[in-house]
Amino acid sequence: MSYFVVTGLFSYLVGGFFVFQKKEYFTQIIEFFKGYLTMLFAGLYLHSGLTYIFSSMGVLTGHTRPFFKGFRGDTTEALALGIIFYLSWKMGLLLLLFFIIIKQFVEEYDDAVFLTALLIPVVTFRFFRTDSYNIISLIIFAQLAVQFWPDFLEKKVKSVLVNRTLLGLLVFFILVLFFFNKYVYKGFGMQKDLIRHGPGHFKYAAITFDDGPDPLYTPEILDILKEKGVPATFFLVGKNVESYPDIAKRIVKEGHSIGNHTYSHRSLIPLSAKGQEEEIKKCEAAIEKITGVRPVLFRPPRGVYTAFARKLLKDERYTIVLWDVSAMDWAELPPDKIVERVVKSVKPGSIILFHDSGDLVTYRGGNRTSTVEALPMVIDELKKQGYEFVTVDQMIFLSELMETEEKVNENKNGGFEGR
Repeated sequence: MSYFVVTGLFSYLVGGFFVFQKKEYFTQIIEFFKGYLTMLFAGLYLHSGLTYIFSSMGVLTGHTRPFFKGFRGDTTEALALGIIFYLSWKMGLLLLLFFIIIKQFVEEYDDAVFLTALLIPVVTFRFFRTDSYNIISLIIFAQLAVQFWPDFLEKKVKSVLVNRTLLGLLVFFILVLFFFNKYVYKGFGMQKDLIRHGPGHFKYAAITFDDGPDPLYTPEILDILKEKGVPATFFLVGKNVESYPDIAKRIVKEGHSIGNHTYSHRSLIPLSAKGQEEEIKKCEAAIEKITGVRPVLFRPPRGVYTAFARKLLKDERYTIVLWDVSAMDWAELPPDKIVERVVKSVKPGSIILFHDSGDLVTYRGGNRTSTVEALPMVIDELKKQGYEFVTVDQMIFLSELMETEEKVNENKNGGFEGR
């Protein structure tokens, strides 16, 4: 995560310098290139969707809320256009042409910018397939809409109120992230009905993959696992199983374990009890129909579950499987960073989280090239360290076996001491 923080801070500093208050062609050109080049340098530092999100947020925040209050910028539209041009010159050109046309009919410059900003959420999903680029576009839309809030709307809804609301939501989101990190990796209270890692008595590790199957990346991953002789556990999304049944069958045929990852990768918390049950049961039905195997392992999307889902899964004889090591490949880190992160974090009994599909938000569309390139290096390095690989159900069996052995030893010791 430090890579992204560094990117965000650097971009903030860049955004806070060379800020102009006059709307002149020369100053707007400079601001345009500031936005474009900030994204370019961020990509050179670490080519990742999350890097671009932090970079765009950093440079926009630095420009509009710089550390030096006396240099608050008023040319955010040029900076934002530079960011968009970096993401897609076609979308940037469309917005620029739309602004030029609108300016012919609207007297006020700020109103023309506001109306152009309204076009961003309309067209972004047509231009971008990746979640990160769509998120950046929506951030830019929100920033421009607040800054160029027209007078006729100001009378009904104050722009300051909108700005404070957005800032409050951002703070809330950051707090949720901290809670989420604690919740997923450590949990709260007794949690005997789920597993985050196996017993630490032996150098075993379990490799798991979420969000598949994927028509491009899953077969490549299966080829690597077959070549290395490594079993893995795949937590499958029901819709993807229905779309790519042959790949799901291949996973089972080659000796890997499969788990339920909901039907459409929707977060369980916002859903009703009926919606949660439907997500779980529909995925189960899809997997069993196509592979002939009823899954008994379940991993909730993003590792977050509800009390209702937990009880339902327990009644249905599922084991909830989380993880203690994340490759963070969802952030599209370079292969060497993934290898470094995993190898440094793994310990005996670790459950390692990878992704063979999915994006930042949706269950399809992400780039998993880095995962494919990093996987064989992770396997080779851990094997050098003496690790062997097992599936999650094998790890659960080992856990139960160790618990039984410990109880037997306790009973023996207790019986001896009582004589």
